[in-house]
Amino acid sequence: MARRHPIDPDELFETANRLVAEGKDVTATTLLDALGGGSLRTIYKYLEQWKDKAPIVPIKKAVEIPDRVQASFAMAWRMATDEAAIEIEAVKQKAAEDVTAANNRFQEALNAAERLEREAQEAAETIDGLKSQMVTLTEEVTSLSATGARYKATAEQLEQQVKAQGQELERLHKERAEEREEHAQQITKLEEGAAQSTKRYQQEIDSLRAVLDEARGKITEVEKQRDEAKTSISDSQKQLEKAEAAAKADRAERDVAIKEAAELKGLSGSLKEQNAALMAKLNSDEKSEKKK
Repeated sequence: MARRHPIDPDELFETANRLVAEGKDVTATTLLDALGGGSLRTIYKYLEQWKDKAPIVPIKKAVEIPDRVQASFAMAWRMATDEAAIEIEAVKQKAAEDVTAANNRFQEALNAAERLEREAQEAAETIDGLKSQMVTLTEEVTSLSATGARYKATAEQLEQQVKAQGQELERLHKERAEEREEHAQQITKLEEGAAQSTKRYQQEIDSLRAVLDEARGKITEVEKQRDEAKTSISDSQKQLEKAEAAAKADRAERDVAIKEAAELKGLSGSLKEQNAALMAKLNSDEKSEKKK
């Protein structure tokens, strides 16, 4: 509710004259309604000014009265005036007291009306502020509704993306499970192959050890024969040479056996390194699978 502009005298005089032309009473209440609001104190102030400036209605001239009648009337009037003077004085005093009391009540009522007007104006301004706040809040609610709609659409998109990612993760888990199964099968095959290779190599090593033991036995026998040959060198130089040749052949055979044993030992070491590398790879794959 907007504040009404202050009432000026010309506006009130024009309104009062219009009410008179319409045959209506000119009072503070009728002026307040006709003006559409305003301050009662201002209306009363300008109303008194209007009354002072209002045109005087001419009084029609009375019919001429004879002198005798006028004298009688004047005597009666004086008698009535003397008799009523005392009562009139008392009535005037009482009226003055009533007027004073009425003026006091009127002033109190006027002050109360002004206070109510101020409170009404403050209430109107508060209502205007609340209306402005309501408009602002309505705009904010509209904006928040639009933002909520955008957030909802974004949430739906994210939900679809999460669903697609979940399906992709499920597929990847399945692939990883298949890969782990395939790796496990490959590892089992490698372990079986390594076990078979180790068993075969162990058999070969055992066979070579047997050959080596046999060669050592032969060497021992040859050395024994050499010792016997030394003690009986005088028996036969030919037998000694023959024995030396046999010993030489045995030594050659022993060297071959030792060389073969060394090669088998190197092969065994290589197999151990391969087995160790294989176990390390298996352990690394298992750790990688656990981390995933």
